[in-house]
Amino acid sequence: MHPSLEAFTLAAGLLALGAALVHRYGFPPLPVYLLTGLLVGERLNVEELEPLPSLGLLLLLFSVGLEFGPDRLRSLSGKALRAGLFDALALPLGLLLGLLAGLDLKGAALLAGVVYTSSSAVIVKLIVDLRRAANPESEVVLGVLVLEDLVVALLLALLGGHGPTGFLGGVALALLYLLFARFLGPPMVRFAETFSDELVLLLGAAFTAGTALLFHAAGASEGVGAFLSGVIAASLGLRERLERLFGPVRDLGVALFFLVVGAQALGLLQGLTPWALALALMGIALKLPLNHLGGAQAGLGRKRRLYSALYLVPRGEFNLVLGALALGQGYPLVAQVAVLLVLVSIPLGALLIRFAPELGQRLYREASRKRLPGKPPASP
Repeated sequence: MHPSLEAFTLAAGLLALGAALVHRYGFPPLPVYLLTGLLVGERLNVEELEPLPSLGLLLLLFSVGLEFGPDRLRSLSGKALRAGLFDALALPLGLLLGLLAGLDLKGAALLAGVVYTSSSAVIVKLIVDLRRAANPESEVVLGVLVLEDLVVALLLALLGGHGPTGFLGGVALALLYLLFARFLGPPMVRFAETFSDELVLLLGAAFTAGTALLFHAAGASEGVGAFLSGVIAASLGLRERLERLFGPVRDLGVALFFLVVGAQALGLLQGLTPWALALALMGIALKLPLNHLGGAQAGLGRKRRLYSALYLVPRGEFNLVLGALALGQGYPLVAQVAVLLVLVSIPLGALLIRFAPELGQRLYREASRKRLPGKPPASP
């Protein structure tokens, strides 16, 4: 029996146990996957799990790219754009924090991305599970998340390759892919409609992984290649079919990816510095007033703008991608902040989102009482 099968069995069993525990209480499982990696990192040879974690990351970025079809971009409202501009102020502020922490410009830019981006996967799941998708603040939040993912993809293109040559190579490949989708894509899609689901799944996986390898060979970020694969697939009208087919494989790979990141983070957290803890806490606190102001610019009422700020607290998938990139490029402080943000913000954000209506009612009821001191307190 191959030793990788033993490692996979142990990892999948532990991940399933953790997911079952949090599912009972309606919380997302991502922090449990990370904690599982932290707990078993020294006992589990995570290298034997490859290539599933790497494939899971590529499929995750592919799924994010699927959200960028022309229909989704056209549906972005002016409210979301105005809120997104305030949200994007976290980038220069995060860059300033990085420079003050002694990082060079590239390290500070990576930290800015870590501070800026929220977790689409966690936030969308919570909004759907709590049946708040029709709420006015949810429209604004979902639009902001689309803009964030697009900005982070650009950051990965700039920072994830091998200098200017890699960036230019990535841009050239992206233009070639877009021309392919424009002129040759529609007839190929009509032809692919006759394919079985199994064949579409295999071709989609080959296209995603092959594009990532091609971008890597050109000196660009393989993550941007996977993201672009999703954009192309969405522009060809394949979003629903590929989301349905890739979902289970992606979820398994993503769970293993977070497990591996947690195992690798064990050494990082053992050398945890006060700067990393302070930067992680400031990263959470920084976006709250920005998103509150963005909600006001989007025309939300007092309670709804509070909800929108709380919804954007969780950090997740892109933070870990940026953290892994920072670690590989010699910025352990940024990697520490990325892991800490995910570990702290997901459970905290899940609680804040779950109890946002109760918090809004309590906060603004207390504010009303202070403005009207002669009014008798409301009955419970």
